[in-house]
Amino acid sequence: MKLNQDCIRDLLLYLEENLTLNNHLSVENISLKDYSSEELLYTADKLYEAGFINCFKRIYATDELLILISSITYSGHQFLDNIRDEKVFVKTKSILSTFKSVSIEIISETASKVITNMINQQLGL
Repeated sequence: MKLNQDCIRDLLLYLEENLTLNNHLSVENISLKDYSSEELLYTADKLYEAGFINCFKRIYATDELLILISSITYSGHQFLDNIRDEKVFVKTKSILSTFKSVSIEIISETASKVITNMINQQLGL
């Protein structure tokens, strides 16, 4: 299964908006436009593996995956801050579109450079 960059961003934005300090969100109860429940589960699983979210994960005997997300980690917030702005994200995706695949780290680094360039333009540097 392919990891969808838009789904990563949209899921993190959703979690930031909907998580509170003492609650958990079940991925199976999250509904986001354009994404199947399987794609959301896969994305959440990869965000967990990347250290961007804290969650409870269980695979049942039926191979059904349950993910209860409790929080976004500091690294997850840093990544989200790099891709939060729509203009930055669109420009980042445009720059990276010439490559067949890029890691989450490359997406974050590229977005950071895009932001830096935008700031430098604002400062007239």
